[in-house]
Amino acid sequence: MMYLVVLELSARPEYPELERALKALGNWSNRTKGAWIVESRFTASQIRDLLKPHVGAEDRIFVARFTKNWAGTGMGQGFQEWMNRRNFDSPNS
Repeated sequence: MMYLVVLELSARPEYPELERALKALGNWSNRTKGAWIVESRFTASQIRDLLKPHVGAEDRIFVARFTKNWAGTGMGQGFQEWMNRRNFDSPNS
């Protein structure tokens, strides 16, 4: 399943543990500031719960599942091909 993870981080200048946790979720792309696209077997709430220990109390995390219905521009070379290789289906599909 594909998710958009949006982060608003303010407590610390760097979050190495958060970045490791995001990358451990599965295939990922972080081509825009504050947002990650992640292919993961976890649910949105599970992703939130896995990331929450790695941010400060004032930081924000938003996780939403999305479908093959997406569009982008200026995302860089190879992005469309990367997205086309992702699994947008739920495990029960």
